[in-house]
Amino acid sequence: MERSSWVLSFRLTSSFDLGLLLRRKTEMKPLRVYGEQAEATEFPLPGVSNRSLFGKTSQEGRPNQSLRSITLHHRIRQAPNPYAAEIRKFDAQLREGKIFSKEDLRVYRRVLGKARKHELERHSVILCTCSCAASKSLKILNVRQILIDEAGMATEPETLIPLVCFSKTVEKVVLLGDHKQLRPVVKSEQLQSLGMDRSLFERYHRDAIMLDTQYRMHKDICSFPSVEFYGGKLKTWSDLRRLPSILGHTGKPSCSVIFGSVQGHEQKLLVSTEDGNENSRANPEEVTQVVRIIKQLTLDRTVDPKDIAVLTPYNAQAAAISRGLMQRGVTGVTVTSITKSQGSEWRYVIVSTVRTCPRSDVDQRPTKSWLKKFLGFVVDPHQVNVAITRAQEALCIIGDHLLLRCCPLWHRLLDFCEAQHSLVSAEKVRVQRKSALSS
Repeated sequence: MERSSWVLSFRLTSSFDLGLLLRRKTEMKPLRVYGEQAEATEFPLPGVSNRSLFGKTSQEGRPNQSLRSITLHHRIRQAPNPYAAEIRKFDAQLREGKIFSKEDLRVYRRVLGKARKHELERHSVILCTCSCAASKSLKILNVRQILIDEAGMATEPETLIPLVCFSKTVEKVVLLGDHKQLRPVVKSEQLQSLGMDRSLFERYHRDAIMLDTQYRMHKDICSFPSVEFYGGKLKTWSDLRRLPSILGHTGKPSCSVIFGSVQGHEQKLLVSTEDGNENSRANPEEVTQVVRIIKQLTLDRTVDPKDIAVLTPYNAQAAAISRGLMQRGVTGVTVTSITKSQGSEWRYVIVSTVRTCPRSDVDQRPTKSWLKKFLGFVVDPHQVNVAITRAQEALCIIGDHLLLRCCPLWHRLLDFCEAQHSLVSAEKVRVQRKSALSS
């Protein structure tokens, strides 16, 4: 009898609990499936590159090593898969440099197909990206339910891939996401004008059921985003208990949300990323303040470095902060871009906004083109929402408050901080000298 399957498709930033799947793998029978390019990063196959047509690494990157026990291309090479020995033999010959004929490769691909079919027939929950749902090996599945996580970040065509591929058998489709957070990344202005940066989830968000209780943030951190982005409907779980923030200033030693103002100056830099070189920006004065605050937080392990994250819109700033922490002997702190932080959370989050300009250039009645020039995607409400909702106990924002006030959204956020008596000069941000870990 043909097994009915779930397909759980997700974006690469998806936050669903893989640890839970591993703990309950006997019951749930999950199987992580990667595309051929991602597989080729671990098991090269003649004719299959691990890089895209544009020379970039595979969209999925290198497979997650913590999921090896439930990953398809590893399971087909291990007992009890009946084809494991034959596949491992081919892998060994390939490593030795043997040249294979077209017939050899056809035979090998047939064996791979049988081995994959053997595994797919014995698993109930298939984990893959939306794009990978179109893989030839998955066509044998009798999929009844599709769940797409982080659906607000997927373009409509991307979301439609699993829906179309399994349209003959699927009975239920569930889209999970937040259209108020990160949207699909579409760099072409022409495609943006055609609406490609609008997800299928956003198109139908008025029909969605809102999960209105959050279990992450201290209620004071939740207060502003609830009003600004969710019409005051986002509530904090009544039983949520978070330790008091140890970030503050002389006038208010404990601030769940604090803004440290610094002007500094911008540097335009060329940085290397996974997608190649890109123009980016850094602000050395903000780097100095961020590193100082983290050094104070981690002194005597008041806060474990792994419980701290620095988020910034610019890769050059992230690189500069990482270097600064290393020079001060601080390791274990997460320093990443805002876009890569969606779905994650930390006890303490510091946001470095980077952008600044001479006071003579500040325009109190800015046009859209002015905001784009002087603030860039720092004014993107989706990125702002993500950045300020990652912290559990305390959120610290470092930036040029006079420039940021030119943006209506940031103006309201700064007014919120001012009302909370937590808008101060960055050098006045202090850490209480008591152990939060022993509380």
